[in-house]
Amino acid sequence: MYAFALTQTLFLLSLVNAAPMGRLDKRDTDLNPSRCPDFCAGTTRSGDVTQFVCGDPRLGPVALPTGIPLAAVAGSASTYHRFGGLCPGDYLAKWTGFDGLYVYPGSSGFALDTAGRPMAGNLTLSAGTLLDRFGSEYGSFMSPAGAPYAQRALPPTNLNAASGAAYPFNYHVYAVARPLVVLAGPIAPWFGQPAMGVQFQMLKAVGGLVDDGYLVKVNTSALGE
Repeated sequence: MYAFALTQTLFLLSLVNAAPMGRLDKRDTDLNPSRCPDFCAGTTRSGDVTQFVCGDPRLGPVALPTGIPLAAVAGSASTYHRFGGLCPGDYLAKWTGFDGLYVYPGSSGFALDTAGRPMAGNLTLSAGTLLDRFGSEYGSFMSPAGAPYAQRALPPTNLNAASGAAYPFNYHVYAVARPLVVLAGPIAPWFGQPAMGVQFQMLKAVGGLVDDGYLVKVNTSALGE
């Protein structure tokens, strides 16, 4: 218990004190044009090509995180490969529906047991536990803070942040303020990601839990990009 609390404290300090210095500079190999004969074939240019891959917001931001600690979660120092070995157009063909939107897995994304049942159960998170999320407060799924993006089975769009947004890469961290019951379990592989991290499904949207005093926002606006 002490070690877990210490880990939480150190991670919190890294979030608050993170700065651009110490950036890592590794290439995003998924964006190597030599992998695909016509790199942007099958994509739809509907956004800024300097902001989104192929100008298609569904493919995520051109630049993944290079600052501490997000580089190790979803960026240059992580195991994340956004297209799972596919070319951009093939990735979209596999993971989007006829409407062009991403198709999410059944059973709320929980991995299934050998009988085809979701492996999930109630868990009470204690005060002080750190959670995070790549997405708005309208959603209800969260992860242990700092979990690798590849373990979350999320599409690249969850890394998109509006221009000038206070929180880089749509990343938000919260501290549990009082005991909170959630549905917890392993994440099923999806979106070309190995997944099998742990997800927490809240009983209501994250924003509502903040309003009710169960979650407190942690400042991540100082995170280096």
